[in-house]
Amino acid sequence: MSAGALVVLIIASLISTLSSAQDQCSTSTLKGQYVFTGRGFIEALDPGVPRMHYGAFIFDGAGKFTGKQSSSRGGKIGREKLAGTYTLDADCSGALTFGSYVNPTAQIHWDIYVTADGKKGHMIRMDEGNMAVRSFEK
Repeated sequence: MSAGALVVLIIASLISTLSSAQDQCSTSTLKGQYVFTGRGFIEALDPGVPRMHYGAFIFDGAGKFTGKQSSSRGGKIGREKLAGTYTLDADCSGALTFGSYVNPTAQIHWDIYVTADGKKGHMIRMDEGNMAVRSFEK
């Protein structure tokens, strides 16, 4: 085998390894308890009022989660239970949805990004008029 052919073979092998390493997430990547912290603003309801949230998610590894949080919304304290669904694509990005604790008929939508080992993640709220982020860790 020539040196050029060997180099091409090595590069092809590396590309294949990197591609398969990137495609390793699924809903089962998130399983167990994760603590989270978050902050944001809900401009449509209370312009300029900051919100802070600390809590825990418990992911079942199959697309559902439960949890609870303690919140401060401009100094107004709350404790809420959480329950919802999530998806996670092979590239470790996905979506998470749960019921609103302010309006029980509404849903709150997040885009999520998770490390390939499933130990950490970040979320950004995707509902118009809202600015919020959360980070979670196993």
